[in-house]
Parts: sequence; structure tokens; C-alpha cells
Amino acid sequence: MAQVQRVALLPNTVLETSGLAQIEGRLWTLNDSGDDAAIYQLSSDGRRIAKTLYLAGARNIDWESLALDADTLYIADCGNNRGRRATLQLYRVALDALSAPDGSRVEYEVSHFRYGHRLEVSASASHNFDCEAITVVGDELWLFSKNRGDGHTELYRLDKQAREQALYPYRTYPVNGLITAADYDPVSRRLVLLGYSRERFFGHSFIWIIPLSNNGDGAQKLAPEWSGAQRYKLSTYAQWEAISWDGSHRLVLSAERSPLSDAQLGEIRLDAQGLPLAPEADPDDASFW
Repeated sequence: MAQVQRVALLPNTVLETSGLAQIEGRLWTLNDSGDDAAIYQLSSDGRRIAKTLYLAGARNIDWESLALDADTLYIADCGNNRGRRATLQLYRVALDALSAPDGSRVEYEVSHFRYGHRLEVSASASHNFDCEAITVVGDELWLFSKNRGDGHTELYRLDKQAREQALYPYRTYPVNGLITAADYDPVSRRLVLLGYSRERFFGHSFIWIIPLSNNGDGAQKLAPEWSGAQRYKLSTYAQWEAISWDGSHRLVLSAERSPLSDAQLGEIRLDAQGLPLAPEADPDDASFW
């Protein structure tokens, strides 16, 4: 089991937090469908909005994930709960643009992608063409599907610069649940996947921590080494939607508000071997709230 230390309640502006990215020591997040085309920088304690930036002319159909590399923040409009969407969007914002004043409109580029092996687009409550998780690995964006149909996840590799592309699954992994977030730490070469079990009642959230190795296709591309993957059930119940590495020994999570839990930030600390540690303090301590 992985112990989740609750850190802070999130402000009302981001009650549907669905992505996290850590840039120069500050967390950025976004809301999923229904919000403005906006990204939010959190205060250092996570309890306030420090800055809001807008993508003028963009539309938040179902923004689900953030990822970043050395010079770009990627926003994935890839949510597809009912399976009706044939084409999905990827927004690219230069990191330099994030220094704009609060309330600014920032420039961006947008590209489009689709699932190349999807032969028919029709509404369904049980399909394998939803996605809430992207992360940067080397020169690629990795997308992990949220398979409502079989509880697995497919890894898709995106070209970060392509304006139009069709995606095909690279590998399928038996995650035994629905994946909501992903992040890669290039220092430890570990990937983390966040998700929740498929049970409608008495379910739970979990993480997978997965080493990467140079056994991929092509010129020494990295790929998940599934034989070394470890699954951990999360100790604290919440609707955990996003996750980000903070160094190689700390994971930061965000949960959106639900009937049974608040919108909040949490953390999981890892030891030198990458195993989750017990919390350092009582998660119900009033000082956290």
C-alpha cells in the first residue's frame, strides 16, 4: 500500500483538477470539460490560485492532462468518456509564455490526432478509446488509454510536432483498472501511472511504478519494463486525477471534488529504493487544512 499524505484543500476555482505539471517549483493545473480554456498556477502551499492564463480561441472540450519538456507545456484535450469523439487535440504553449501577468492570453499551437485502428466511432459506455494521461519521455509524448472496456491500458507514442497524426497502440499493459494520469522521471527512469479500480462500489485508487529500459523499437528508444512494475493501492480515498514527480522520491497528486471527497493535493514519499514510505504526520491534523 502507498500512504497518501494530504497536503492542502484546493481552491474552488479548480474543483475539477485533472492535470498537474511542476514548473520551476510551482504546480500548474487545469480543469476538465466545461471550464474556460485556462491553466492555473497554484500558490506555494497549494491553497490559492497564484495566476490564471487563457488560451484565447481554444475550447476545453475535455482537457485531461498536462506534460512538459524543456521548452513546452502540452495540454491534452483527449477525454472521451462516451466514445463519441473521432478527433482529439493537443495544445502546445511555450514555457516562456507562462511568465505573462495574471489574466493574460497566451499564444499556442494546436495539433490533432485520432486512433488509427478505430474503425467506427459510436457512443459506448464500455470502450477502449478514452484517455486522461500523457507524459513526455525523451523526444516523444506517451499517451496511456483509459480502457473502460477491458481494464487494461494501451501505450501510444505521439510525435510532439506533427500537426495531424493517426495513433496505433505500441503495447498493452494489464493495469487492472482505469488510468487517469501518468508522469515520467528521467533521473530515476521510472514511470508512474495513477488510476482507480473498476468496481462501482467499494473501489480504490492505485499507482503503478514502472522502470523503463532501452528495449524499445528503433534507435534505443525507452520502453516500460513491465516485469519490474509494482502496483500499490492508495491509502486515502479520493477521486485522484493527476500525478507529478517532484524529484525522484516524492509524488504529488491532485483529486477533484466528488460526493465523498474534497478537491485536494496529496503526496506520496518514496525511499531510496523507490518504495512508498509511511506518512510523516497525521493526515487529519488540522494544520493541513
